[in-house]
Amino acid sequence: MRTHSMPLAAALLLFAPWIACAADPATPPRYSLKQDRPDTGSHILRDIVSGSALPLDKPYGELSPEQQALVKSQYEALGANDEPPYPLNGPRGLYKAMSAGQDRVQVHGRLSLLVDVDSHGEAQSVSVLASPDSRLTTYAAGVLMKAKYKPARCDGAPCAMQYPFRINFTMR
Repeated sequence: MRTHSMPLAAALLLFAPWIACAADPATPPRYSLKQDRPDTGSHILRDIVSGSALPLDKPYGELSPEQQALVKSQYEALGANDEPPYPLNGPRGLYKAMSAGQDRVQVHGRLSLLVDVDSHGEAQSVSVLASPDSRLTTYAAGVLMKAKYKPARCDGAPCAMQYPFRINFTMR
């Protein structure tokens, strides 16, 4: 009887830190996005995006006030009645498309772009701040230009503003 209870107790002690973290309201949740289909020879759906502090499938209006504040924190000065542009249905589609591009190009590194979004939520141009590969840059710019955005609001009125898009690509 003892031999059976010792491994169970040890297992509970091993998992105790994670149980405490899950119950700790100070630990913010992290969001991920899984593959639609597993890799050949596997039944496991792997993460294609991981570690996001924001839910990937929610539009800006459905984010909590804390999550909206996190989005706003990427901007230097936004007033109380200001809102940044944001992908209309959340960034999930953008990240899925970037994952598909990564599958084709197979690069490692940081991609950092700025999308100029007009007062109607239409992308007007894309500026490149950092990119690991010119082919990926071209692909990503096309994806971001086709996307629809919630227009920014300046003092409550629709206005033009840039939307930052950053992603770190790693090889699996």
